[in-house]
Amino acid sequence: MFALKRRSRKQGAAASMQDAELLDTEVITKSPKRFVREKLRMPDRKEIDWYYIDTPGSVMIVPITKDGDVVLIRQYRHNLKKYTLEIPAGAIVQGESPKDAALRELWEETGFELSPGTPLIDLGSYFVMPSETNRNAHLFLAPSVLKGTEKPPGDTEIEKYFDMSVHSMPLADAVADIGRRIHGIETAAALLMAANAVARDSS
Repeated sequence: MFALKRRSRKQGAAASMQDAELLDTEVITKSPKRFVREKLRMPDRKEIDWYYIDTPGSVMIVPITKDGDVVLIRQYRHNLKKYTLEIPAGAIVQGESPKDAALRELWEETGFELSPGTPLIDLGSYFVMPSETNRNAHLFLAPSVLKGTEKPPGDTEIEKYFDMSVHSMPLADAVADIGRRIHGIETAAALLMAANAVARDSS
């Protein structure tokens, strides 16, 4: 058998950001997204500026109707200059639990609610774009959602400009649309994980 050799700490120390010294922190913008610059001194004494987006925790939710359709959001993304199909998602408000945030975002963005007596399924928490941000997203599956009687309120601060609309399709069709109409890696991963969870539950 071949044994993998682990590099010693001394061998890799010169290039490791883990041991960098933080010299200065500058908050370039505080809101709506906190953009940060940190000046670091590496173990080899080289100094660099490191930029990232410092974000609160967030939630993503895959809502499935009793008929097996997934509820998606079509919205205009200005930085992409195009419309996207995404799952409902958003930031966790201070003092709010991830589950409460997921249910709130579901209602605000789609007008759907979890069926009474149906629990949310926790699919874990994941880092989103770890090279650019420290965002940690909690992913949930809502296995049975119902359409409410009122129009979803949305986020009045910014989402009113996103031209958001609700689109439903069979979960299998949404998975097949990955790379065709669905291009966001967060939504793609969430749909695949939800499809696996649904398959396990039905087997």
